[in-house]
Amino acid sequence: KHHIAVFDMAGALVSTIGKRGKEPGQFNFPTNMALDHEGKLYVVDSMNFRVQILDPEGKVIKTFGNVGDGLGQFARPKGIAVDSDGNIYVIDAAFNNFQIFDSEGRLLLFVGSIGKEPGQFWLPAGAYIDGQDRIYVADQYNFRVQVFQYFRDGEQARRPPERDRPQKTRTLGAEKRVTHQTAADGG
Repeated sequence: KHHIAVFDMAGALVSTIGKRGKEPGQFNFPTNMALDHEGKLYVVDSMNFRVQILDPEGKVIKTFGNVGDGLGQFARPKGIAVDSDGNIYVIDAAFNNFQIFDSEGRLLLFVGSIGKEPGQFWLPAGAYIDGQDRIYVADQYNFRVQVFQYFRDGEQARRPPERDRPQKTRTLGAEKRVTHQTAADGG
Protein backbone atom coordinates (compact mmCIF):
# COMPACT_ATOMS: atom_id res chain seq x y z
CA LYS A 1 0.00 0.00 0.00
CA HIS A 2 3.09 2.26 0.14
CA HIS A 3 2.06 4.28 3.17
CA ILE A 4 2.90 4.52 6.85
CA ALA A 5 0.24 3.18 9.19
CA VAL A 6 -0.09 4.85 12.61
CA PHE A 7 -1.52 2.74 15.45
CA ASP A 8 -2.48 3.59 19.00
CA MET A 9 -1.11 1.68 22.01
CA ALA A 10 -3.98 -0.82 21.78
CA GLY A 11 -3.11 -1.63 18.17
CA ALA A 12 -6.01 0.20 16.54
CA LEU A 13 -5.28 2.01 13.29
CA VAL A 14 -5.36 5.77 13.91
CA SER A 15 -4.27 7.13 10.52
CA THR A 16 -2.07 6.60 7.50
CA ILE A 17 0.58 8.88 6.04
CA GLY A 18 1.21 9.08 2.31
CA LYS A 19 0.34 6.97 -0.68
CA ARG A 20 2.24 5.49 -3.61
CA GLY A 21 4.05 8.08 -5.69
CA LYS A 22 7.20 10.10 -6.25
CA GLU A 23 6.25 13.47 -4.75
CA PRO A 24 7.30 14.51 -1.23
CA GLY A 25 5.02 12.75 1.24
CA GLN A 26 4.42 9.89 -1.18
CA PHE A 27 6.28 6.59 -0.98
CA ASN A 28 7.44 3.72 -3.15
CA PHE A 29 8.24 0.83 -0.81
CA PRO A 30 8.96 2.57 2.51
CA THR A 31 11.10 0.01 4.30
CA ASN A 32 12.62 1.35 7.52
CA MET A 33 12.01 4.21 9.92
CA ALA A 34 13.68 5.94 12.85
CA LEU A 35 12.57 8.62 15.32
CA ASP A 36 14.79 11.34 16.73
CA HIS A 37 14.52 12.97 20.17
CA GLU A 38 12.28 15.73 18.72
CA GLY A 39 9.74 13.24 17.35
CA LYS A 40 10.77 13.64 13.71
CA LEU A 41 10.26 10.51 11.63
CA TYR A 42 12.97 9.44 9.16
CA VAL A 43 11.70 7.11 6.44
CA VAL A 44 13.75 5.12 3.93
CA ASP A 45 11.70 5.47 0.74
CA SER A 46 13.50 2.56 -0.93
CA MET A 47 12.31 2.57 -4.54
CA ASN A 48 12.35 6.36 -4.70
CA PHE A 49 15.97 6.04 -3.49
CA ARG A 50 15.65 8.75 -0.87
CA VAL A 51 15.08 9.57 2.77
CA GLN A 52 12.03 11.56 3.79
CA ILE A 53 11.98 13.43 7.10
CA LEU A 54 8.53 14.09 8.57
CA ASP A 55 7.47 16.26 11.49
CA PRO A 56 5.43 14.70 14.36
CA GLU A 57 2.20 15.48 12.45
CA GLY A 58 3.42 13.59 9.36
CA LYS A 59 4.22 16.62 7.19
CA VAL A 60 7.36 16.46 5.04
CA ILE A 61 10.21 18.61 6.34
CA LYS A 62 12.91 17.50 3.93
CA THR A 63 13.85 14.81 1.45
CA PHE A 64 17.33 13.89 0.26
CA GLY A 65 18.99 11.29 -1.92
CA ASN A 66 18.50 9.88 -5.38
CA VAL A 67 19.38 6.77 -7.35
CA GLY A 68 22.98 6.27 -8.40
CA ASP A 69 26.32 4.84 -7.42
CA GLY A 70 28.01 8.08 -6.39
CA LEU A 71 28.66 9.53 -2.95
CA GLY A 72 25.41 10.46 -1.23
CA GLN A 73 23.30 8.45 -3.67
CA PHE A 74 21.42 5.21 -3.01
CA ALA A 75 21.07 1.91 -4.85
CA ARG A 76 19.34 -0.31 -2.27
CA PRO A 77 18.70 1.79 0.86
CA LYS A 78 17.49 -0.21 3.84
CA GLY A 79 18.09 0.66 7.49
CA ILE A 80 18.18 4.10 9.05
CA ALA A 81 19.12 5.55 12.43
CA VAL A 82 19.74 9.01 13.93
CA ASP A 83 22.37 9.87 16.55
CA SER A 84 21.99 12.38 19.39
CA ASP A 85 23.46 15.19 17.25
CA GLY A 86 20.96 14.59 14.43
CA ASN A 87 23.36 12.83 12.05
CA ILE A 88 21.50 10.36 9.84
CA TYR A 89 22.90 6.88 9.13
CA VAL A 90 21.53 5.12 6.05
CA ILE A 91 22.35 1.48 5.29
CA ASP A 92 22.76 0.63 1.60
CA ALA A 93 22.76 -3.11 0.89
CA ALA A 94 23.98 -2.68 -2.70
CA PHE A 95 27.05 -0.69 -1.62
CA ASN A 96 27.61 -2.85 1.50
CA ASN A 97 28.06 0.26 3.61
CA PHE A 98 26.35 2.94 5.58
CA GLN A 99 26.44 6.60 4.71
CA ILE A 100 26.34 9.32 7.34
CA PHE A 101 24.55 12.58 6.57
CA ASP A 102 24.17 15.73 8.63
CA SER A 103 20.69 16.90 9.61
CA GLU A 104 20.42 18.82 6.32
CA GLY A 105 21.08 15.69 4.23
CA ARG A 106 24.68 16.54 3.31
CA LEU A 107 27.01 13.53 3.12
CA LEU A 108 29.65 13.47 5.85
CA LEU A 109 31.16 10.01 5.50
CA PHE A 110 30.55 6.49 4.28
CA VAL A 111 31.75 3.42 6.16
CA GLY A 112 32.27 -0.06 4.77
CA SER A 113 32.71 -2.16 1.69
CA ILE A 114 31.95 -5.75 0.77
CA GLY A 115 33.76 -8.38 2.79
CA LYS A 116 33.99 -10.31 6.03
CA GLU A 117 36.58 -8.24 7.90
CA PRO A 118 35.69 -5.71 10.60
CA GLY A 119 34.15 -2.65 8.98
CA GLN A 120 33.11 -4.65 5.93
CA PHE A 121 29.59 -5.90 5.22
CA TRP A 122 27.69 -8.40 3.15
CA LEU A 123 24.14 -7.16 2.53
CA PRO A 124 23.73 -5.01 5.64
CA ALA A 125 20.07 -4.69 6.51
CA GLY A 126 19.38 -2.49 9.52
CA ALA A 127 20.73 0.01 12.02
CA TYR A 128 20.03 1.13 15.56
CA ILE A 129 21.70 3.81 17.70
CA ASP A 130 21.47 3.56 21.48
CA GLY A 131 21.51 6.33 24.10
CA GLN A 132 25.32 6.29 24.20
CA ASP A 133 25.57 6.82 20.42
CA ARG A 134 26.73 3.28 19.72
CA ILE A 135 25.75 2.37 16.17
CA TYR A 136 24.59 -1.23 15.68
CA VAL A 137 24.58 -2.47 12.08
CA ALA A 138 22.91 -5.77 11.16
CA ASP A 139 25.42 -7.42 8.82
CA GLN A 140 22.92 -9.87 7.38
CA TYR A 141 24.94 -12.37 5.33
CA ASN A 142 27.96 -12.23 7.62
CA PHE A 143 25.57 -13.33 10.42
CA ARG A 144 26.72 -10.67 12.86
CA VAL A 145 26.05 -7.26 14.29
CA GLN A 146 28.87 -4.73 14.01
CA VAL A 147 29.06 -1.99 16.61
CA PHE A 148 30.51 1.47 15.98
CA GLN A 149 30.89 4.42 18.36
CA TYR A 150 30.19 8.05 17.51
CA PHE A 151 32.33 10.66 19.29
CA ARG A 152 31.61 14.38 19.39
CA ASP A 153 34.34 16.97 18.97
CA GLY A 154 36.66 16.85 21.96
CA GLU A 155 35.34 13.56 23.32
CA GLN A 156 37.86 10.89 24.16
CA ALA A 157 37.14 7.20 24.02
CA ARG A 158 37.47 5.25 27.25
CA ARG A 159 39.92 2.43 26.86
CA PRO A 160 37.87 -0.80 26.81
CA PRO A 161 39.24 -4.15 27.98
CA GLU A 162 41.66 -5.78 25.51
CA ARG A 163 39.01 -8.15 24.09
CA ASP A 164 36.62 -5.23 23.39
CA ARG A 165 39.09 -2.78 21.87
CA PRO A 166 38.00 -1.16 18.63
CA GLN A 167 39.60 -2.64 15.57
CA LYS A 168 39.20 0.35 13.27
CA THR A 169 38.70 4.08 13.61
CA ARG A 170 37.23 6.20 10.82
CA THR A 171 37.31 9.98 10.66
CA LEU A 172 33.97 11.78 10.46
CA GLY A 173 34.71 15.24 9.11
CA ALA A 174 37.49 17.09 10.88
CA GLU A 175 35.97 16.94 14.34
CA LYS A 176 33.97 13.72 14.57
CA ARG A 177 35.05 10.10 14.69
CA VAL A 178 33.32 6.77 14.39
CA THR A 179 35.07 3.83 16.05
CA HIS A 180 34.24 0.24 15.24
CA GLN A 181 34.12 -3.16 16.90
CA THR A 182 32.34 -6.39 16.03
CA ALA A 183 29.88 -8.15 18.29
CA ALA A 184 30.71 -11.84 18.21
CA ASP A 185 28.04 -14.15 16.88
CA GLY A 186 28.82 -16.73 19.53
CA GLY A 187 31.09 -18.77 17.28
